[in-house]
Amino acid sequence: MRSSRRTPKRMDASRALGLSLLGGLVFCLCSNSTDPQGPPTQNQASEGCSTGMLSTPWTVEASDVEDVAGGDIAPVRTVADPYPSLHSVAVDPENDRVVMSDSNRGGLLVYDRSTGGRSSNVAKPVTQVRGPATGMMFVAGVALDPRNHELFAVNNDIGDRMEVFPYDAEGNVRPKRVLFVPHGSWGVALNRQRDEVAITVEHANTVVVYRRDATLGDAPLRVLHGPNTGLGDPHGIAFDEERNEISVANHGNWAPLTRAESLQGGVQGGRFDLPSISTYAGDAKNDEAPLRTIQGKRTGLNWPMGMSLDALHNEIAVASYGNDSILIFHRTDQGDVAPVRAIHGNLTAIAGPMGVSIDAKNDEIWVTNYREHTAAVFARTAQGNVAPKRLVRNALPGTPAVGFGNPGAVAYDSKRDQILVPN
Repeated sequence: MRSSRRTPKRMDASRALGLSLLGGLVFCLCSNSTDPQGPPTQNQASEGCSTGMLSTPWTVEASDVEDVAGGDIAPVRTVADPYPSLHSVAVDPENDRVVMSDSNRGGLLVYDRSTGGRSSNVAKPVTQVRGPATGMMFVAGVALDPRNHELFAVNNDIGDRMEVFPYDAEGNVRPKRVLFVPHGSWGVALNRQRDEVAITVEHANTVVVYRRDATLGDAPLRVLHGPNTGLGDPHGIAFDEERNEISVANHGNWAPLTRAESLQGGVQGGRFDLPSISTYAGDAKNDEAPLRTIQGKRTGLNWPMGMSLDALHNEIAVASYGNDSILIFHRTDQGDVAPVRAIHGNLTAIAGPMGVSIDAKNDEIWVTNYREHTAAVFARTAQGNVAPKRLVRNALPGTPAVGFGNPGAVAYDSKRDQILVPN
């Protein structure tokens, strides 16, 4: 039987390998050399940090570690999308810019408002923020502040942070400020009149409202949470500054957050409600009921994601991911009502819409497609199976979108010879 005791030479090599990998990790976290510009090359697609880039006193040759397991070993093959996966979108018509979150590679892409067309050309962003210094990971909701020239980005599931960048941020840069937010935060909306920022929290069925300039561990000004709120896996959110209201798009699945909740009115577990749009007073808090709710089979809501308010025309647009639709309702609608109009069909180029933003000034609606490498721009009054005015592409037509959404596990189906990736 082989002895489990190591020889001095093998012990030294193991320590040296550990120090080498530690040096690589420090380099990966601290380096500002990531180039966020343009589509990555084939060698950059894995976005990895290699210890081979270092030259340190701890670096060892492979021959020195003998039969110590591990090391800098290339995978047999990799399944990854080297291009951005467009998630949420926000438009600033005052400054003619559009920001989109890239949840695949953890970044922000800022385009000129007039970007896009009907050709197959890839559109180049005006600026792109990405890299380890930014702290961004699985970026979900985004918002723009035209008055203070700031970009807001919420990290969903991993990160538990909201980063704020100046409008002119470029490349692998540190955020202007960081706010620690609850786990599962997704959507973000600004109220410039109240100088507040509101964030939805999926798993906790909650809306938290902070000062706009809150930072680090600052506590929220108020929290909306409880069985009477009707919040159920909230995602998109929109502030109505003029009327002091806040609207939220809910998937509908609910589970008690605490033991007290599970015992309220008798022991209860989770439940699945129909998707909804719930609207509250702008200063609502605690277990306050909504002013009105849009919910029912006629609504067509199916996994509602991002949403946008058009205060000028009294309308709300919602990205309905489950049926590849953009649904527009009257702002004051309630109950089981059909949308005023819907954009849906094979001509629309809508595929897995995550984000939607209404540009009332220029009469346009922006839509981000999670299952395609595109954003589509429609006339504000578009409805039915209509082609977009223009497309913004970040990859050539036909480029497959892997569609990973923060994969946390992997399994192999030996019967069907398939790899299963839950997201």
